[in-house]
Amino acid sequence: MKKILMSMLVIALSATTIFSQSNHKKGAKMKNDATKEIALDLSRSIMNGQWDKVDALLDDNFVYIGDGQPGINKQQYIYFMKEILSKGFTKMDMQFHRVLQDGDMVAVDYTNMMTNSGEYFGIPATGKRIASTGQFMRQIKNGKVVAEWQTTNSYGMMIQLGVIPPPKK
Repeated sequence: MKKILMSMLVIALSATTIFSQSNHKKGAKMKNDATKEIALDLSRSIMNGQWDKVDALLDDNFVYIGDGQPGINKQQYIYFMKEILSKGFTKMDMQFHRVLQDGDMVAVDYTNMMTNSGEYFGIPATGKRIASTGQFMRQIKNGKVVAEWQTTNSYGMMIQLGVIPPPKK
């Protein structure tokens, strides 16, 4: 009888341990999914012109560093996205090809199909639909984006806009 009770106790303890470990893994996955969604929601909100949501997703101390330029703060980032990028390009459709996460960091490889409908850095509107490609990493803490590092294929954009000729073959 003691052997049966001991066996039952061992089985019960093993099941509890396995159950709590699988719940722990599910909790970590849920947290990872939420962190990824915050990182992607920022891009979606920019494309949809949801500027209040963009503001809410960014931490007040947010810093953006892109394409070898000095870092800019939250207000400068929103200004660029709203007044320069979104006025120069419309009908944005960003595809996220790879989304990787390591702790609070989310890395994304993307293509943004967009129409050059307005002036962009002195380049007049061409009406062309172009593919802007690049990668960004966003750091998420306490449900907000605190930092972003990005690189964009500006050379490819300039070729598609007709600003510079394509390379000779």
